Amino acid sequence: MQINCKKCGAEIPAENVNVERLIAKCSKCNSVFSFADSFGDAERAQSVRRLNVPMPERFKMENVGSDLKITRRWFSWIFVALTFFAIFWNGFMAVWFGMAISQGIWIMALFGLLHGGIGIVLLYYVLSGYLNKTVVTVNRQSLEIKHGPLPYPGKKLNSVDIKQLYCKERVSRSSKGSISYNYEVHAVARDGKDRKLLTGLGGSDQALFVEQEIERFLRIEDKPVAGELSR
Repeated sequence: MQINCKKCGAEIPAENVNVERLIAKCSKCNSVFSFADSFGDAERAQSVRRLNVPMPERFKMENVGSDLKITRRWFSWIFVALTFFAIFWNGFMAVWFGMAISQGIWIMALFGLLHGGIGIVLLYYVLSGYLNKTVVTVNRQSLEIKHGPLPYPGKKLNSVDIKQLYCKERVSRSSKGSISYNYEVHAVARDGKDRKLLTGLGGSDQALFVEQEIERFLRIEDKPVAGELSR
């Protein structure tokens, strides 16, 4: 039986197929997915447990006292391309403002404020990609997510309020037709509310790994959640 990746269509090698759990991992796009539906056995599909997800690149996990710490570096090669774009954008805006101010054309300067603001935000994001890390700290009292050293909003939840964790896939389509994928980690609280923990993860294995390790640490039984990333 030939199995192909549900995302990119690549053929899955035999060593990446878990026949017992009916789960496979694509070596090209790192997608982890179930192929239980190929057998038409609903009861078997419900009993399938997830394949153990290995630690992705740029991740570090350690136990510090009674805490579990998962650290993820933001850097990826996309930030190299964004660096050149940010330099071009901000360089162009610097020339724009220089001409406007030197010639006293204040309307021109005012018109460029929005684009200049975009350039500053882009530069901040690029610097964050080189410098920042996300640290997820979990213990029996709390789950806390911090980003730094450049500040970004974090999250903090009471561990006892977490009922379940799950992952989502976000698909974005550009005006030119290209498709990009991003992944998120969510928590379902005991009051039924959905709490978004992590966003913008570049691979399904990153999201699934975080979910897997937090659930193991807090001893949360993994159960299916409607709308979650394909199991």
